[in-house]
Amino acid sequence: MLAFADLSTQMILVTDTAANAPRETLDRLCNEAVMMLGAGRKVVLGEEPSTTALVANSKGVRVFLRAADEPNDVLCCVCAPELDVEAFVADARERLNRISSGA
Repeated sequence: MLAFADLSTQMILVTDTAANAPRETLDRLCNEAVMMLGAGRKVVLGEEPSTTALVANSKGVRVFLRAADEPNDVLCCVCAPELDVEAFVADARERLNRISSGA
């Protein structure tokens, strides 16, 4: 599942997924993005806002990416455990920055 979120409103704006995700699932995903990356000037983890966060377990990998020029634009990705994280993050970051810039 891919979800594009706005951290200023703490809302998932659009998703791309094979199965419909209930609103509660999307809300939890967005809340996790806020916790991992911080929203606005508030940082939950660390001293500086993060641009990338990964959460992995045996069921999968969740990737959270912040856009370069729009710090409230975030891509939240729920992926399979065998994900090639390095390649995925590079591709996802490029696409997020294009979406966020309106290109």
